[in-house]
Amino acid sequence: MAATVSKAGPYYASGEIKFSSLRSNFRAQVRKQTSGGSETFNSDSSPIKASELRRNTDTANSSPVVPNATENASISTGNDLKLSQFRNSIKYYYIAQSGTNTNFDIPGQSWNSNFNKNIRKIMFIDGTCGSSASSTPAAFSNSTSYNLTIDVYGGIYGASGRGGGRSGAPAIDGETGGDALQFFSNGKGNDVLIRSGSNVYGGGGGGERGKNGANGANGTCINHNIYLNRNCGSCPGCGGDQRLSCYNRQGRCSWTRQYHDARCLQRIYNSVSGGPGGSGGLGGPGRGYNYSGSLTGDNGTSGSGGGCPGYNENGSPVPQRGQDGEKGGDGGDWGNNGGNTNNTGNGGSTGRAIRGNNYSVGGTITSNTVRGAYNP
Repeated sequence: MAATVSKAGPYYASGEIKFSSLRSNFRAQVRKQTSGGSETFNSDSSPIKASELRRNTDTANSSPVVPNATENASISTGNDLKLSQFRNSIKYYYIAQSGTNTNFDIPGQSWNSNFNKNIRKIMFIDGTCGSSASSTPAAFSNSTSYNLTIDVYGGIYGASGRGGGRSGAPAIDGETGGDALQFFSNGKGNDVLIRSGSNVYGGGGGGERGKNGANGANGTCINHNIYLNRNCGSCPGCGGDQRLSCYNRQGRCSWTRQYHDARCLQRIYNSVSGGPGGSGGLGGPGRGYNYSGSLTGDNGTSGSGGGCPGYNENGSPVPQRGQDGEKGGDGGDWGNNGGNTNNTGNGGSTGRAIRGNNYSVGGTITSNTVRGAYNP
């Protein structure tokens, strides 16, 4: 990770200062378009007036000829202008990010107290900015700035939204994906420039957790108990139970009668609850800087139970097996919401490509360069 400062200037550390040179450096100069490039100069042969060379402190001016900057503090804003005041003056201020940064703090870079001044400032994003937490953007500028351009050549990637039911996520809802860039400012003249080949991607939302399977319907199970009932002289009954057989036993119970044994079947009816439903599958994670795996939600677990431990007869309803849990919703790809299920929540919303206020967006905006909402 690196953040390298460069400037258009400083000019006139020594030697003669001419109006023609000031015209070139301050009125005709165009800022460089890449961090490794150079400034260009418009054709400008018109005379420049001393009044044009006063330091302009108006923060509503998006293109001051002589900008307000720490380095330009000695340049007069009034009628006491002198050419010697332009020693070590600058026109533009650049910082170039390279390598990989997480939660890149743009105002926290070395702006030399110029962040809230009207000098045109360019923040080149040449490397990668990412985030591993959906609550924190990959890059952000949340302080008052004037005339700040965030010029994106590299990639800014929001964090994954976790799937519903996963560790750290809501129990059912999918988590919202993380923002790529946040740009909140009370200032003016701020913009984001999207270059061809760059990526500004909001993190995908997490999938909703699947609905738990319903419990199986209750039923009736019957247990059998077989026992003997004895009587003297004749075959006995079974007291309301079914008599399966009856036979004489050896031996007499009196001089004229023998014992008789009845084989009896007792039915014991039991109400049995249906089997428990399976658990809904966890929602799939959204795509993010911190997650590049499968977006597919987990399968639900199988329902269980059902049937009778003994047996069932006479058309009585059998306890039913619980239904399988529903598959979890799939996580969203870059700039997409997480999938919904039949549960009571929702898939997570996607993170934004850019979130904030008081900025404009230009450059090459396609489905390849920007994924997620980006306008203020």
